[in-house]
Amino acid sequence: MLIPTVFNIPTSFWLYGQKISVVMAPDLIERENATGQALYRRDVIEIQANSTSINRPRSHIEVTFLHELLHMIFYAMGEDALRNNEQMIDEMAKLLHQAFITAEGEA
Repeated sequence: MLIPTVFNIPTSFWLYGQKISVVMAPDLIERENATGQALYRRDVIEIQANSTSINRPRSHIEVTFLHELLHMIFYAMGEDALRNNEQMIDEMAKLLHQAFITAEGEA
């Protein structure tokens, strides 16, 4: 079985009428010791971009985006307990990624 490898990370999307920007940051790991972060009050998701000193597989960057997207979704819904459950968020991001990259056909 051929597993597709394409997953497009958007530059922006909307949640409940708020435009969320996605920024690939070359220095996030140095600034925040993180590979991704949801900046709720700024409506921004920052993802550590690959650089000469940081080189993560594309699939890890995609899962990081989905992880931060889930934080944003739960924040928008006012679900603070879910938003702060890192283990659940991480597992959901991995499962969503697998579902998206292995999806076949159109409904």
